Amino acid sequence: MTRRFAVGIRAKLLAASSVFLLIPWLGYEYVSELERFLRDQQLLKLAGTAEAVATALHERPRLFERPGADLATVRDARDGVDPGATGLPDSPTPPPQPARPGSGAEIEQILAGLTRTTARIWVVDRNLRVLAVAGTLRRIPPDPDEPGSSLGGIGSFIETRLLGPIYRLILTQPREDFADDLSEATVGRYREVQRALTGIPTNTRRPTPDARAVVVSAAHPIWVGFEVRGVVLVEETTNALLADRNRAFERLFNLVLAVLLAGSATLFIFASRLSGRIRRLRDEAERAIDAHGRVTGKVTPSSARDELGDLSRSFSSALDRLGEYAAYQEAMGSRLSHELRTPIAVVRTSLDNLALAPIAPESRVYIERAKEGIARLSSLLSAMSEATRLEHLMREAERERFDLARVVAGCVEGYRSIYAGRRFDLRLPDKPVTILGVPDLVAQMLDKLVANAVDFGRPGAPIMIRLAPSDFETTLTVANEGPPLPDEMRGRLFESMVSVRPTRAGGAPHLGLGLYIVRLITEFHGGKASASNREDVEGVVVKVSFPPEPFIAD
Repeated sequence: MTRRFAVGIRAKLLAASSVFLLIPWLGYEYVSELERFLRDQQLLKLAGTAEAVATALHERPRLFERPGADLATVRDARDGVDPGATGLPDSPTPPPQPARPGSGAEIEQILAGLTRTTARIWVVDRNLRVLAVAGTLRRIPPDPDEPGSSLGGIGSFIETRLLGPIYRLILTQPREDFADDLSEATVGRYREVQRALTGIPTNTRRPTPDARAVVVSAAHPIWVGFEVRGVVLVEETTNALLADRNRAFERLFNLVLAVLLAGSATLFIFASRLSGRIRRLRDEAERAIDAHGRVTGKVTPSSARDELGDLSRSFSSALDRLGEYAAYQEAMGSRLSHELRTPIAVVRTSLDNLALAPIAPESRVYIERAKEGIARLSSLLSAMSEATRLEHLMREAERERFDLARVVAGCVEGYRSIYAGRRFDLRLPDKPVTILGVPDLVAQMLDKLVANAVDFGRPGAPIMIRLAPSDFETTLTVANEGPPLPDEMRGRLFESMVSVRPTRAGGAPHLGLGLYIVRLITEFHGGKASASNREDVEGVVVKVSFPPEPFIAD
C-alpha cells in the first residue's frame, strides 16, 4: 500500500499565505506604471522649458543678425568642461561668469537662471550654429558616506547588506559615467533640431553611445515674424527618474517584506497553536480507548469558544456515554449469571425429582437430555462469571515483586499431579526472574495455557514450558505437538468468544474464554501474548512476554 504524503495545517497555511507574494509583483508593476507616467511628465517638462526659453527669444531678430565676428559660436564658459567630454566636472552647476557683450551674452543672461537644473539647454540658429549652451547632463554623485537606510541596527544591516544587492540586481541603476558625444558640431544634425527648424516642436529619447544612460530631449522653434530663426534644445537624462523609481520600489518592497514576515510569523504561530490543540485532542482520544475498544480514560473538555472547543466537548460527552454503555455491558454478564442461577436450580431440582418418580423408560431419555442442557448452561454461566470476576479482580489487585521462575516451577509440579498421563518438559533460568505483578494471576494465566496445550496436544508428546529472560523482555512459552492453527484464526485467537475447538455432540460447551483471560492477565502485567505454529514439528507455541522493567498501569 502506497503511503500518502501528509501535509500539516502549518504547511497548508504557509502555502496559502504565499498568495501574498503577489504583492511585490503588483508593487513592481505599480512602480513601473508610475515610471512611465513620470517619463511622460519629464517630456512635458522639457517641452515646457524649451517653449519658455523660445518664447523669451521670440521676435528678437538682432540676436540672430550679427557681424561675422559676432556670429561665431558662443560656448558656455560657465561649466569649464567640453560638452563632449566623458569625465565628470568638478561641479555640475558652477557659478556663472560675467556675461560678454553681444547677442551671445544676452542669450546667456536669459539662460543664466536655468543653469542650476539637471537639464542642458542649447540655442542654435537656423544655420546650425550654437549661440549659447547652459547646464550639464550629469548629476552630483551621491555621497558614499551618507547612510542609505533610515533604520538602525539589524534593519539597516538587512536593508544595505542583504536587500541592497538584490535591488541592484533586478533594478536598472542610474550611472553618471556615461559618454556624451553631443557637441557643438553635432547638435544640429539631430532629428529633433531639424524638425524644429521646420516649425514643429519635437521631443525624443535616445541612448548614449555607450548605452549607460538615456537622454530625453525637446526642441522648440524660435520665431521672428513668420520665420524660424533658431531652435531651443533642452536635454536631460532619465537618471533622476530611475533613482526616484528605485527608491520608491525599495521602500515599497521593504514595507511589503516586513508585512509578509510579520504575517507569516503570525500565521505560523497561529497554525502551531492550532496544531498543538489538535494533537492534544488526538492524544487524549487515543489514550481514552485501548486497543481492544475499552474506555480507559477521558477527554478533558476545552473551554475555548471555537470549533475545536466544540469538538473537544463533543468527544468528551461521547466518551462518557460510551463508557457508561461499556460498563453496562460488562455488568450484564454478572447480572445475567446471577439472575439465571435460580431458575436453573429450580429446573435441575425438578428434573431430579422427576427422575425419582416412576416413569416410562422411553421418557427417561428426555430427562437425561434436559439434565445435559442444564449442565451446559451452568458451565456457560460459570465461564462468564469467571471472566467478569477476573476483570474486577485486576482492577483492585495490588502488585508486588515476585520470582516468576518460582511461580512457574510450583505450577508445573501441580500439573504433573493433575495431568498424570502427560509429560512436562520444563526449562528455567539458573537465577531468579523478578517481575512486578500478581502471582495468583500469573498462575491462573499459566493454568489456561497448559489446559489449552493438554486439550490440543498429541497424547504421549511432551508439553514444553520455557522461561527465558533477556535485556529486552522476559518470555514464557508453552508449546505442544498437535494440529496447527488455522490461518484465519491466528489474529483472533485471543479475542473473547473465539475458539478453534471442534463442536462435539453431547460434549461440554466451550466459549473460547481461556486465551482471552490469558490476554487480559498479560496486558495487566504490561506484556503481550501471541500464538503461532511450531517450526520444528507440527504443533502450536504460545508466547507471553513481560517487560524488562517493572510495569505500573495507570
